[in-house]
Amino acid sequence: MMVTHHSDEERISRMRREGKLTQAQADRLLETIRAQQTRDAVLARQITQRTGRTRRRQLLLVFFSVLLAIGIAGYGLWMQQPDGSAALDSIKTTSAIADQPRGRLIDLETLNQERRTTMGNARTFSLSIFVIVIAAIVGVAILFLYNGLIDAREKVNAGWAQVENQYQRRLDLVPVLIDGVKTYMDHERETLTALTEARANALGANKALAGRSPDTEEQLRAVEASQGGLQSALARFFAVVENYPDLKASRNFLTLQDQIEGTENRIAIERRNYNEWSRRYNTRTMKFPSNVIADLLGFSSKPYFQAEDSALQGLDDPFGRQSQ
Repeated sequence: MMVTHHSDEERISRMRREGKLTQAQADRLLETIRAQQTRDAVLARQITQRTGRTRRRQLLLVFFSVLLAIGIAGYGLWMQQPDGSAALDSIKTTSAIADQPRGRLIDLETLNQERRTTMGNARTFSLSIFVIVIAAIVGVAILFLYNGLIDAREKVNAGWAQVENQYQRRLDLVPVLIDGVKTYMDHERETLTALTEARANALGANKALAGRSPDTEEQLRAVEASQGGLQSALARFFAVVENYPDLKASRNFLTLQDQIEGTENRIAIERRNYNEWSRRYNTRTMKFPSNVIADLLGFSSKPYFQAEDSALQGLDDPFGRQSQ
């Protein structure tokens, strides 16, 4: 990502030296690219912090699982210890046997009782070990399922952050585009105003999520409606540009158009990646046995991006170019 930014900066500087961009336009484009670099750095830091929190939660779960296993094992061993009365009975039985006159037979009933007691203790101990092993296996399985859900959810959040990053890049380019065409389109104030309002609505929808990935279909639809409005306004704007040959031939305009077109392609890629991460996460939340953990711990499913054809209805291309 950083290599792309650096190449963009070099390209803009070269075009400024060649006179293809004015100083103001070059400064605005450079400011947009640097803002993109800052957002990329913040995003990388957030992903690192989320990964660190996930690892700490995993360690805590392992720690508590070990404590639970130790506690169960200790309880099982404690249950095998004879209490005072049992020890006293054993002493009395031994004394009674020792006090018997020589030549008399040993009390077989007492020996059988001791044998039965020993076998019962052995069965209880074996059952305790079996319960401990089963509890440990279940605990480890729950731990792996929980960690898998956490990892899948964080990947969805990271995918959404990339989508939002590209949305913001498009929003940053709109003011530069408007400034670059004002001198050519004095009589198209309505089109430029509609584009500005669409950008403001998209900014408001993004801020409403406060950097979080959408948890419901309604939240995602609100963002998509605002972004669809912006895309539709851009489509109408580029359709109007067809009536201005001088503007279409301007290198400054062509550069901005190329930047927006590249951003549209990046948005499509990141949306596809987000849908893929959401699909994997949603699959985990629906499959047994991870769905049990998801229901108990509140892991809700994530919505998908849906194709929105209505925003571009009647246009062959979002940039106003007709299909060949």
